[in-house]
Amino acid sequence: MSTPRRVVSLSPNVSIILFALGADDAVVGCTQGCLPAIQAYLQVWGISAATVTPRLQYWHALPIVGVWPQADVAMVQALRPEAVLTSGSGPFGVHTAAALGVAPEAVQHFDTRTFAEMEQQIQQLGALLDCVSSATQVRTQLQARREAAQARQRQRAIPPTVLFEYCVCTRYDPDPAQRVATPAQTVLVGGHLAPELIQLSGGTPLLMQPGDSARWVTFAEIHAAQPEVILQYDCHGCPTAGKHPVATRHGWETLPAVAHAAVYPLHENISDPNLCFPGPLEHLLDVLNRYP
Repeated sequence: MSTPRRVVSLSPNVSIILFALGADDAVVGCTQGCLPAIQAYLQVWGISAATVTPRLQYWHALPIVGVWPQADVAMVQALRPEAVLTSGSGPFGVHTAAALGVAPEAVQHFDTRTFAEMEQQIQQLGALLDCVSSATQVRTQLQARREAAQARQRQRAIPPTVLFEYCVCTRYDPDPAQRVATPAQTVLVGGHLAPELIQLSGGTPLLMQPGDSARWVTFAEIHAAQPEVILQYDCHGCPTAGKHPVATRHGWETLPAVAHAAVYPLHENISDPNLCFPGPLEHLLDVLNRYP
């Protein structure tokens, strides 16, 4: 495939990579979440917005073709893209060529679950958009961040076992009052980058391995694993989790993490598979370094 001159990004995660590669000029359309994601990337990596003002203005002026992971097909087609870039896990976020009305080879989908996959996709986008040198530079920066995190982790003979609770809503509803949660029985354990970030921070992830997506687990599984640390994240600010403190759940008082008050709320989503990972990583390092 020749270097595309007209690219539509249907994913904030992909747009962050395009920005990091300096491939702005090729982008002719994006989603509503792309510019905020790029601004978050600048903040996390300590890049002054003033130094990239013209580039941010360019992204601000781009046509918005929808809210990720959905797109307005007519708008995408009107932009005459030579490449359409999407992301998401499994069927989530996948836009088929047939639905978008573009050539099958024009659609490229990125399912990022590990750092290795992230680096591979950065290199792939670099090759696609003729930014190979920039891609190599970005990968070098990622490796440096991970090595710095490993150097900061508290050294222990045996790393603590860590359960990352991502969500408790077994039935979602736009109205929080209508959501259903039974966390004494079942919770959603976070995947994607979370297991690797836990390892980088000095812990051993439980019930998840690098490359896994989030999955529901039972309390029986959690009890058998006996986590020494529990990390709680209210999925996208969901208020439901706050109504179910870990220590008050029936049976959870038997877990080492609860017995030793090693239950830590997170204000950063450590499972997000994008270049903003240094923010959650720093937060996670601070949390796990406090563990006895």
